[in-house]
Amino acid sequence: MKKRMGPGLLLLIFLLLAYMAMARRETPYEKFQRQHVDTSRSWEPDPNRYCNLMMLRRNMTVSSCKELNSFVHGVLAGVVAICSSEGTWHHGNFYYSNSPFPVTDCQTTGASLWPRCIYRGAVSHKRICVACTNEQPVHYALPSVCSGP
Repeated sequence: MKKRMGPGLLLLIFLLLAYMAMARRETPYEKFQRQHVDTSRSWEPDPNRYCNLMMLRRNMTVSSCKELNSFVHGVLAGVVAICSSEGTWHHGNFYYSNSPFPVTDCQTTGASLWPRCIYRGAVSHKRICVACTNEQPVHYALPSVCSGP
């Protein structure tokens, strides 16, 4: 007797293949947006809950728990402008924002073991440093990479 795959399993396989195809085509700028920019005006006010939701939603807990990640809150054009008129060159292709941004930093807790990733969030208002390629941000730099201008 031949067994057939149910519609739920077929849908799951299709979604997995679609996700894998999409991930392969992601440009460095698109990856930066997915991992570091949150333009929504109604983000979760509890930073711990926000980090746990966003790290999952933005696919940063797929094969491991990303240890540290920062989300910049604001208009995408404002973040992109750091690479030109709204940023100051630091070194190489790194630029500091001229103005501070609201940022939520997400750090794994000691209890984080994949696939159950648990994050602690901290909100601040600070100037950020990004690496730019073709006047687009492609990497969010840690303070150790861009120590004070």
